[in-house]
Amino acid sequence: MFIRKKESEKDVTRLTLLALDVGGSAVKHGIWHEDELIEKDSFPTPLTRKLFYEAINDLIEANQDTYQFSGIALSCPGDTDETTGMVNGFSYVPFLHLGEFQQEFSDAVDLPVSMLNDANSAALAEMTMGIGVGHQEAVFLIIGSGVGLAVVKGGDITTEGSDKIDQLDKLVADGVKTFNNSKVSPVHIARRVSLKKLKLPSAIDGKDVFQLADEGDPVATKEVASMYSSLAEIVISINGAFKPELIGIGGGISNNKDLLPSLKKAVAELLKDQSGLLTIFKNLFYNQEDLPQPNIQLCQFKNDANLLGAVIHFQKTK
Repeated sequence: MFIRKKESEKDVTRLTLLALDVGGSAVKHGIWHEDELIEKDSFPTPLTRKLFYEAINDLIEANQDTYQFSGIALSCPGDTDETTGMVNGFSYVPFLHLGEFQQEFSDAVDLPVSMLNDANSAALAEMTMGIGVGHQEAVFLIIGSGVGLAVVKGGDITTEGSDKIDQLDKLVADGVKTFNNSKVSPVHIARRVSLKKLKLPSAIDGKDVFQLADEGDPVATKEVASMYSSLAEIVISINGAFKPELIGIGGGISNNKDLLPSLKKAVAELLKDQSGLLTIFKNLFYNQEDLPQPNIQLCQFKNDANLLGAVIHFQKTK
Protein backbone atom coordinates (compact mmCIF):
# COMPACT_ATOMS: atom_id res chain seq x y z
CA MET A 1 0.00 0.00 0.00
CA PHE A 2 2.10 2.89 -1.26
CA ILE A 3 1.70 6.63 -1.78
CA ARG A 4 3.78 7.65 -4.78
CA LYS A 5 5.72 10.92 -4.89
CA LYS A 6 7.81 12.90 -7.33
CA GLU A 7 11.59 12.58 -7.24
CA SER A 8 11.94 16.24 -6.21
CA GLU A 9 9.63 15.96 -3.23
CA LYS A 10 10.83 15.60 0.32
CA ASP A 11 10.84 11.95 1.40
CA VAL A 12 7.75 12.34 3.57
CA THR A 13 6.63 8.75 2.96
CA ARG A 14 9.45 7.62 5.26
CA LEU A 15 7.83 9.41 8.19
CA THR A 16 6.37 7.28 10.95
CA LEU A 17 2.93 8.62 11.81
CA LEU A 18 0.22 7.71 14.26
CA ALA A 19 -2.96 7.68 12.18
CA LEU A 20 -6.27 8.24 14.00
CA ASP A 21 -9.87 8.03 12.85
CA VAL A 22 -12.19 9.40 15.52
CA GLY A 23 -15.76 8.16 15.25
CA GLY A 24 -18.88 8.37 17.38
CA SER A 25 -18.37 4.96 18.96
CA ALA A 26 -14.69 4.12 18.43
CA VAL A 27 -11.29 5.62 17.68
CA LYS A 28 -9.55 3.54 15.04
CA HIS A 29 -5.78 3.84 14.93
CA GLY A 30 -2.82 2.54 13.00
CA ILE A 31 0.86 3.25 12.48
CA TRP A 32 2.11 4.48 9.12
CA HIS A 33 5.65 3.08 8.90
CA GLU A 34 7.83 2.35 5.87
CA ASP A 35 4.99 3.16 3.47
CA GLU A 36 2.53 0.79 5.11
CA LEU A 37 -0.37 1.03 7.56
CA ILE A 38 0.27 -1.47 10.35
CA GLU A 39 -0.62 -2.17 14.00
CA LYS A 40 -4.30 -1.37 13.40
CA ASP A 41 -6.70 -1.44 16.35
CA SER A 42 -9.39 0.64 18.06
CA PHE A 43 -10.72 1.72 21.43
CA PRO A 44 -14.07 3.23 22.55
CA THR A 45 -14.32 6.96 21.91
CA PRO A 46 -13.65 8.85 25.16
CA LEU A 47 -16.21 11.32 26.42
CA THR A 48 -13.83 14.23 27.04
CA ARG A 49 -10.74 15.80 25.49
CA LYS A 50 -8.70 15.04 28.61
CA LEU A 51 -9.48 11.34 28.37
CA PHE A 52 -8.83 11.39 24.62
CA TYR A 53 -5.40 13.00 25.08
CA GLU A 54 -4.56 10.50 27.80
CA ALA A 55 -5.52 7.57 25.56
CA ILE A 56 -3.35 8.87 22.69
CA ASN A 57 -0.39 9.49 24.98
CA ASP A 58 -0.77 5.93 26.25
CA LEU A 59 -0.68 4.71 22.63
CA ILE A 60 2.45 6.71 21.92
CA GLU A 61 4.14 5.50 25.09
CA ALA A 62 3.25 1.86 24.34
CA ASN A 63 4.98 2.12 20.97
CA GLN A 64 7.87 4.46 21.74
CA ASP A 65 10.44 1.67 22.04
CA THR A 66 9.62 0.48 18.51
CA TYR A 67 8.62 3.62 16.60
CA GLN A 68 9.71 7.24 16.65
CA PHE A 69 6.63 9.22 15.66
CA SER A 70 6.98 12.31 13.48
CA GLY A 71 3.37 13.40 13.92
CA ILE A 72 -0.29 12.51 14.16
CA ALA A 73 -2.59 12.26 11.13
CA LEU A 74 -6.16 12.77 12.32
CA SER A 75 -9.43 12.00 10.55
CA CYS A 76 -12.55 13.15 12.38
CA PRO A 77 -16.17 14.24 11.87
CA GLY A 78 -17.04 17.91 11.50
CA ASP A 79 -15.79 20.75 9.35
CA THR A 80 -12.05 20.85 10.06
CA ASP A 81 -10.35 24.23 9.64
CA GLU A 82 -6.58 24.13 9.95
CA THR A 83 -6.28 27.91 9.68
CA THR A 84 -8.06 28.28 13.03
CA GLY A 85 -7.52 24.82 14.52
CA MET A 86 -11.28 24.49 14.96
CA VAL A 87 -13.53 21.56 14.17
CA ASN A 88 -16.73 23.37 13.29
CA GLY A 89 -20.27 22.00 13.20
CA PHE A 90 -21.76 19.18 15.25
CA SER A 91 -21.09 15.45 15.43
CA TYR A 92 -21.33 12.40 17.66
CA VAL A 93 -18.00 13.47 19.23
CA PRO A 94 -18.91 16.71 21.07
CA PHE A 95 -15.46 17.35 22.57
CA LEU A 96 -14.05 18.03 19.11
CA HIS A 97 -16.14 21.18 18.74
CA LEU A 98 -15.47 22.92 22.07
CA GLY A 99 -13.11 25.65 20.89
CA GLU A 100 -9.66 25.38 19.28
CA PHE A 101 -8.61 21.74 19.01
CA GLN A 102 -5.67 21.17 16.66
CA GLN A 103 -2.97 23.10 18.54
CA GLU A 104 -4.28 22.00 21.92
CA PHE A 105 -4.07 18.36 20.79
CA SER A 106 -0.58 18.95 19.40
CA ASP A 107 0.55 20.46 22.69
CA ALA A 108 -0.99 17.60 24.68
CA VAL A 109 0.96 14.93 22.75
CA ASP A 110 4.02 17.04 21.86
CA LEU A 111 3.73 16.18 18.17
CA PRO A 112 2.55 18.06 15.07
CA VAL A 113 -1.07 17.23 14.19
CA SER A 114 -2.90 17.43 10.88
CA MET A 115 -6.67 17.07 10.72
CA LEU A 116 -9.17 16.42 7.97
CA ASN A 117 -12.88 15.65 7.89
CA ASP A 118 -13.46 11.89 7.91
CA ALA A 119 -15.45 11.68 4.67
CA ASN A 120 -12.90 13.91 2.93
CA SER A 121 -10.13 11.67 4.29
CA ALA A 122 -11.75 8.61 2.75
CA ALA A 123 -12.30 10.45 -0.52
CA LEU A 124 -8.66 11.58 -0.58
CA ALA A 125 -7.44 8.00 -0.13
CA GLU A 126 -9.77 6.63 -2.78
CA MET A 127 -9.06 9.41 -5.29
CA THR A 128 -5.29 9.02 -4.76
CA MET A 129 -4.92 5.27 -4.99
CA GLY A 130 -8.34 3.60 -4.86
CA ILE A 131 -11.59 3.47 -6.82
CA GLY A 132 -11.47 7.17 -7.69
CA VAL A 133 -8.20 7.03 -9.66
CA GLY A 134 -8.80 8.37 -13.18
CA HIS A 135 -12.12 10.03 -12.27
CA GLN A 136 -12.91 13.74 -12.01
CA GLU A 137 -16.45 13.73 -10.58
CA ALA A 138 -17.32 11.52 -7.60
CA VAL A 139 -19.30 11.43 -4.38
CA PHE A 140 -18.34 9.38 -1.33
CA LEU A 141 -20.78 8.35 1.41
CA ILE A 142 -18.99 7.26 4.57
CA ILE A 143 -21.39 5.55 6.94
CA GLY A 144 -20.68 4.96 10.61
CA SER A 145 -22.36 6.56 13.62
CA GLY A 146 -23.43 9.27 11.18
CA VAL A 147 -23.37 9.79 7.43
CA GLY A 148 -20.36 11.63 6.02
CA LEU A 149 -20.47 13.15 2.54
CA ALA A 150 -17.50 14.08 0.35
CA VAL A 151 -17.92 15.64 -3.10
CA VAL A 152 -15.22 15.62 -5.77
CA LYS A 153 -15.50 18.21 -8.54
CA GLY A 154 -12.92 18.44 -11.32
CA GLY A 155 -10.70 16.01 -9.42
CA ASP A 156 -10.65 18.18 -6.27
CA ILE A 157 -12.40 17.44 -3.00
CA THR A 158 -14.69 20.35 -2.19
CA THR A 159 -15.26 21.76 1.28
CA GLU A 160 -18.49 22.73 3.01
CA GLY A 161 -17.87 26.42 2.31
CA SER A 162 -16.71 25.94 -1.26
CA ASP A 163 -18.51 27.83 -4.02
CA LYS A 164 -17.77 24.86 -6.26
CA ILE A 165 -20.88 23.14 -4.91
CA ASP A 166 -24.06 24.57 -6.34
CA GLN A 167 -26.30 25.65 -3.46
CA LEU A 168 -29.27 23.62 -4.72
CA ASP A 169 -27.09 20.53 -4.96
CA LYS A 170 -25.77 21.10 -1.45
CA LEU A 171 -29.28 21.63 -0.10
CA VAL A 172 -30.47 18.36 -1.63
CA ALA A 173 -27.45 16.41 -0.47
CA ASP A 174 -27.54 17.77 3.09
CA GLY A 175 -31.29 17.27 3.32
CA VAL A 176 -31.13 13.66 2.22
CA LYS A 177 -28.19 13.01 4.54
CA THR A 178 -29.95 14.57 7.53
CA PHE A 179 -33.35 12.92 7.15
CA ASN A 180 -31.93 9.45 6.49
CA ASN A 181 -29.07 9.57 8.98
CA SER A 182 -30.61 7.35 11.66
CA LYS A 183 -32.11 4.99 9.09
CA VAL A 184 -28.83 4.02 7.43
CA SER A 185 -26.34 4.16 10.30
CA PRO A 186 -25.60 0.62 11.59
CA VAL A 187 -24.97 2.13 15.03
CA HIS A 188 -28.48 3.62 15.21
CA ILE A 189 -30.04 0.51 13.70
CA ALA A 190 -28.33 -1.71 16.27
CA ARG A 191 -29.60 0.45 19.13
CA ARG A 192 -33.17 0.26 17.83
CA VAL A 193 -32.99 -3.51 17.42
CA SER A 194 -31.58 -3.84 20.95
CA LEU A 195 -34.37 -1.73 22.44
CA LYS A 196 -37.08 -3.52 20.47
CA LYS A 197 -35.74 -6.78 21.86
CA LEU A 198 -35.88 -5.26 25.34
CA LYS A 199 -32.10 -5.27 25.74
CA LEU A 200 -29.59 -2.59 26.63
CA PRO A 201 -28.79 -0.24 23.70
CA SER A 202 -25.22 -1.57 23.52
CA ALA A 203 -26.20 -5.25 23.64
CA ILE A 204 -26.31 -5.59 19.84
CA ASP A 205 -23.91 -4.02 17.34
CA GLY A 206 -24.14 -3.44 13.60
CA LYS A 207 -22.57 -6.78 12.68
CA ASP A 208 -25.07 -8.57 14.94
CA VAL A 209 -27.99 -6.91 13.18
CA PHE A 210 -26.95 -8.19 9.75
CA GLN A 211 -26.33 -11.65 11.18
CA LEU A 212 -29.73 -11.68 12.87
CA ALA A 213 -31.34 -10.61 9.61
CA ASP A 214 -29.56 -13.45 7.77
CA GLU A 215 -31.01 -15.82 10.37
CA GLY A 216 -34.52 -14.52 9.73
CA ASP A 217 -35.03 -12.46 12.86
CA PRO A 218 -38.13 -10.34 12.07
CA VAL A 219 -37.01 -7.18 13.92
CA ALA A 220 -33.55 -7.15 12.35
CA THR A 221 -34.90 -8.10 8.92
CA LYS A 222 -37.30 -5.14 8.94
CA GLU A 223 -34.59 -2.70 10.03
CA VAL A 224 -32.11 -3.92 7.42
CA ALA A 225 -34.74 -3.70 4.66
CA SER A 226 -35.54 -0.13 5.74
CA MET A 227 -31.83 0.68 5.73
CA TYR A 228 -31.36 -0.50 2.14
CA SER A 229 -34.43 1.42 1.01
CA SER A 230 -33.25 4.65 2.67
CA LEU A 231 -29.69 4.22 1.41
CA ALA A 232 -30.98 3.58 -2.11
CA GLU A 233 -32.98 6.83 -1.88
CA ILE A 234 -29.86 8.70 -0.78
CA VAL A 235 -27.79 7.25 -3.62
CA ILE A 236 -30.39 8.01 -6.30
CA SER A 237 -30.90 11.54 -5.00
CA ILE A 238 -27.19 12.30 -4.82
CA ASN A 239 -26.69 10.81 -8.27
CA GLY A 240 -29.30 13.25 -9.56
CA ALA A 241 -27.88 16.25 -7.71
CA PHE A 242 -24.21 15.82 -8.56
CA LYS A 243 -24.23 13.50 -11.62
CA PRO A 244 -20.97 11.86 -10.52
CA GLU A 245 -19.01 9.26 -12.44
CA LEU A 246 -19.17 7.06 -9.36
CA ILE A 247 -20.60 6.95 -5.85
CA GLY A 248 -18.28 5.29 -3.35
CA ILE A 249 -19.66 3.73 -0.16
CA GLY A 250 -17.27 3.47 2.77
CA GLY A 251 -17.13 3.19 6.54
CA GLY A 252 -17.81 0.15 8.69
CA ILE A 253 -20.89 -0.74 6.64
CA SER A 254 -18.69 -1.47 3.60
CA ASN A 255 -17.34 -4.61 5.30
CA ASN A 256 -20.73 -6.29 4.85
CA LYS A 257 -20.37 -8.68 1.89
CA ASP A 258 -24.07 -8.36 1.04
CA LEU A 259 -24.06 -4.57 0.97
CA LEU A 260 -23.35 -3.93 -2.71
CA PRO A 261 -25.71 -6.51 -4.26
CA SER A 262 -28.48 -5.68 -1.78
CA LEU A 263 -28.09 -1.93 -2.33
CA LYS A 264 -28.06 -2.28 -6.11
CA LYS A 265 -31.23 -4.37 -5.88
CA ALA A 266 -32.93 -1.72 -3.71
CA VAL A 267 -31.86 1.02 -6.14
CA ALA A 268 -33.22 -0.93 -9.13
CA GLU A 269 -36.57 -1.42 -7.37
CA LEU A 270 -36.89 2.29 -6.58
CA LEU A 271 -35.93 3.30 -10.11
CA LYS A 272 -38.67 1.06 -11.51
CA ASP A 273 -41.31 3.06 -9.66
CA GLN A 274 -39.79 6.57 -9.54
CA SER A 275 -42.68 7.97 -7.52
CA GLY A 276 -42.90 10.08 -4.37
CA LEU A 277 -39.66 11.87 -3.51
CA LEU A 278 -37.99 10.58 -6.67
CA THR A 279 -40.55 12.43 -8.78
CA ILE A 280 -39.26 15.68 -7.27
CA PHE A 281 -35.67 14.79 -8.16
CA LYS A 282 -36.71 13.77 -11.65
CA ASN A 283 -38.35 17.15 -12.19
CA LEU A 284 -35.46 19.07 -10.63
CA PHE A 285 -32.55 17.42 -12.39
CA TYR A 286 -33.79 15.57 -15.46
CA ASN A 287 -36.83 17.44 -16.77
CA GLN A 288 -39.14 14.45 -16.42
CA GLU A 289 -36.61 12.04 -17.99
CA ASP A 290 -36.07 8.80 -16.10
CA LEU A 291 -33.46 8.94 -13.35
CA PRO A 292 -30.30 7.09 -14.41
CA GLN A 293 -28.72 4.08 -12.74
CA PRO A 294 -25.91 5.26 -10.43
CA ASN A 295 -22.45 3.70 -10.59
CA ILE A 296 -22.10 2.43 -7.01
CA GLN A 297 -18.79 1.03 -5.78
CA LEU A 298 -17.46 0.05 -2.38
CA CYS A 299 -14.41 1.97 -1.24
CA GLN A 300 -11.33 -0.10 -1.98
CA PHE A 301 -9.77 0.53 1.41
CA LYS A 302 -12.99 0.15 3.42
CA ASN A 303 -12.29 0.88 7.12
CA ASP A 304 -8.71 1.91 6.34
CA ALA A 305 -9.72 4.67 3.91
CA ASN A 306 -10.07 7.36 6.60
CA LEU A 307 -6.70 6.48 8.14
CA LEU A 308 -4.92 6.45 4.79
CA GLY A 309 -6.50 9.73 3.72
CA ALA A 310 -5.38 11.33 6.99
CA VAL A 311 -1.82 10.15 6.28
CA ILE A 312 -1.88 11.56 2.74
CA HIS A 313 -3.18 14.87 4.10
CA PHE A 314 -0.37 15.03 6.68
CA GLN A 315 2.20 14.35 3.96
CA LYS A 316 0.78 17.14 1.84
CA THR A 317 0.52 19.76 4.58
CA LYS A 318 3.26 19.11 7.11
